[in-house]
Amino acid sequence: VVVGTGLAGLTTALQLLERGHKVVLLEKTAKLGGNSIKASSGINGVPTVFQGSDSNDSIASFVEDTLASGKGLCNEDLVHLLASNSKDAIHWLTSEDHMNVDLSSVSRLGGHSHARTHRGNSKLPPGFAIISALSKKLDAHNSLLTLIKNARLDKIVLDNKFHVGSIEYIDESNVRTSLKADNFVLATGGISADFDESSNSLLKKYRPDLLSFPSTNGQQTTGDGQKIAERDVDAKLIHMDHIQVHPTGFVKLDSVSDKWKFLCGEVIRGIGGILLCPSTGNRFTNELSTRDVVTNAIIDNCKVPKTNKLGIKPEQAVSVVVVNGEDYLKAKDHINFYVSQNLLRKGTVADLLMLLKELNPDLHLSVDNIVAYFEDYNGKIISNNDPLGRAHFGSNFDLGDDLYFGLTTPVLHFSMGGIEINTDGQVTTKDNSVVDNLYAAGEVSGGVHGGNRLGGSSLLECVVFGKVISDSIHKRST
Repeated sequence: VVVGTGLAGLTTALQLLERGHKVVLLEKTAKLGGNSIKASSGINGVPTVFQGSDSNDSIASFVEDTLASGKGLCNEDLVHLLASNSKDAIHWLTSEDHMNVDLSSVSRLGGHSHARTHRGNSKLPPGFAIISALSKKLDAHNSLLTLIKNARLDKIVLDNKFHVGSIEYIDESNVRTSLKADNFVLATGGISADFDESSNSLLKKYRPDLLSFPSTNGQQTTGDGQKIAERDVDAKLIHMDHIQVHPTGFVKLDSVSDKWKFLCGEVIRGIGGILLCPSTGNRFTNELSTRDVVTNAIIDNCKVPKTNKLGIKPEQAVSVVVVNGEDYLKAKDHINFYVSQNLLRKGTVADLLMLLKELNPDLHLSVDNIVAYFEDYNGKIISNNDPLGRAHFGSNFDLGDDLYFGLTTPVLHFSMGGIEINTDGQVTTKDNSVVDNLYAAGEVSGGVHGGNRLGGSSLLECVVFGKVISDSIHKRST
């Protein structure tokens, strides 16, 4: 039984089905894909054919970047598993013999020492393209697969302390059903939409300071796997207070107070996009620092004044993301989608100034001021000398070209903490025992990312540990 149909659940299920195992796949909602289907920046891999012969990236470098981002909290064994299997993950997804997904475009995201985040050149965001490919593959296994949608996990039943005998789920008609199986895999996602005001909310328990933030997660992301595993099998939860607040969730001008935001993918900054502060109209941080650093800089520097004309709550932290016409070409399908959804605007420097002044009517800037500021920034690009520390830039701003710009705000995005697992993906308990036939994969688990996740490593974690778990189950059953 695999609970959850994001990338971790689908990878695990497909790997087992391809080896002849019968699988019951449970999904809480009416659609497959979880939050993985929304992923827009890409998936990391090292070293891959798409990085090019001149890339000097390595597994060791990827491990080093991940550990540095994790702030001393990562499980190093899990990190080595992640990085050392990343090349195979990209191959499995892109090979014509397997998923045949286009991931040929490679970008460098914040906190990475090399360009290693893969996405496609089509109009499909990478998460959607990957989930679509895996979902189609399920059709070839109808004789072995049972797919049950609108099914909410409610209970894990132990045969003994170290072995699960069954799980119980509740369907859309509120009927409870028990499922027995040889192995059980939790792939239920994180806690970044667990806004329940009751004492059962994991956000309220571990990070009550974040309850007021908007979220990019689907509303089903309420920590079901973590809560039930801790309650029923005494699973050990680790790093639960480490919630990634992504620096850039779009603020849609016709619904500025909406709790649910669409992510402005990190690829937009990776190709050269910059962030401007509403109080000055200037940059204020290295846009390619790790997500936590950029988020904190926005919170510290970008409070919206009460006088804003957009209906944004006073003191909310909002930055303006700007991409020039040359950099637009590097991710035009992404950007065109954002424009079509009224998340980004296409316009001139004068249009950008108008948005800045709607955000802060007291901003004393002219078009000439902004032009001069961008020309000065062009000089920093040419000299590779940025006082804010950015070392990797996009193209120069040609102010005769259109700009692409919009409002963004910090958003709850990812749970680094979760159920502690070993290198086979098995769930560990609070007394450090192992539940031998209970596994956790993807965001429901903890230990890989430590205190902060690198962009592009979420999808990778799902594929790598989905394959690790399926390997473990297959070996134990033969």
